[in-house]
Amino acid sequence: MIKRRGDQQFVKVHNQNLILEEIIDNERVSRAELSKKLNISAPSISSNVDSLLKSGLLQETGPGSSVSGRKPIMLEFNVDYGYIIGVDLSKGQIVSAVSDLSGEPKIILEGTKTKNNVGYELIDLIEEHIRKSIKKAGIELAAVLVVTIASPGIISNQRHIRLDPDQLNWLDADPEQILAERLQTKVLLENDINVATVSEYGRLNSHETCDNMVFISIGRGLGSGLIIEGEIFKGSFGGAGEVALMSSTLSGNQTSYYENQISIHALKKKVAQLTGQEALLIEEDNDVFLQRVQDELMKGNQEVINLLVASAKQVALMICNVAALINPQMIVIGGEMMALSTFLFPEVKKEIYRIYPFPIELKVSDQHSNAAIHGSLMIGKEYAVKHLIT
Repeated sequence: MIKRRGDQQFVKVHNQNLILEEIIDNERVSRAELSKKLNISAPSISSNVDSLLKSGLLQETGPGSSVSGRKPIMLEFNVDYGYIIGVDLSKGQIVSAVSDLSGEPKIILEGTKTKNNVGYELIDLIEEHIRKSIKKAGIELAAVLVVTIASPGIISNQRHIRLDPDQLNWLDADPEQILAERLQTKVLLENDINVATVSEYGRLNSHETCDNMVFISIGRGLGSGLIIEGEIFKGSFGGAGEVALMSSTLSGNQTSYYENQISIHALKKKVAQLTGQEALLIEEDNDVFLQRVQDELMKGNQEVINLLVASAKQVALMICNVAALINPQMIVIGGEMMALSTFLFPEVKKEIYRIYPFPIELKVSDQHSNAAIHGSLMIGKEYAVKHLIT
């Protein structure tokens, strides 16, 4: 039977993707090793590698080692073939990073605060920031393969659902489509906690094998992301992991949600009740506020200690509920609130031990508030690599 041209093209694309994946995973590989590992004939490997070298996706790095005979020429992925931009909108300001295809940031740029900017005005601000990032990185816009934006709220099927009035408001604008048209590149809009979860999972799996993980972020608000069988789980319409909406107490017709008890905003309100400085504290920069709380803890301020102990008990109860439902191998806690982890974490563990019958593997993120920016680059890299050969 004569192979149709379409079949031949499909096989070629498939084989080149296999070659690319193998080289990315193993960094430096010879043609002979590719043929053996992928079970593809040497002539086919040679032909496809030549095409990938010509396109610039691969490059030769010189001779490798050999027991006998001529040393093989080694191949590696050309990480400078294109660039990725990650944008984090989760902290009330625009933070971006530019990376080559290694996924490691070349530059990180903090920008304008997003408060009071909505719809097209907000999109204009993001576009301006992205262009500044490109200029600072010294690259051309045409070399950008994908932009990943981490945004608060539930994001599914081009809908952006705001969970509270303080979150970003896109109005009727579609940031993915508008920015893609303006920048002439692919734009991905993802939930900020899911993006951070991808980053935490990648870091965790670089040290140990973990198929099921929960990431809980305690920052301006409260959220969590779920990894089930090695994949991010978003649920039916993107709302999986919204622990902020879980009820912590129910009294008559009044419901208190966990986010009202566990977040920097909630802690600010509680401290404000003690000090009578509500207007000042609510507007205060989160880092400054958390440092002030840390100072009071160091001084032994019993009222502040009691507030943090109460918060730790709420965190522990929430974690136990999540663990009972998901049964993960690991729960990672991150977000800006973990600036107080030296005090909070032991209290959380103590309360979990008291109320939960089974052991829970728990760790504090070492990325602090940078998980979303690293996760956006990881998602961008995965998308870019999958679409390099079509």
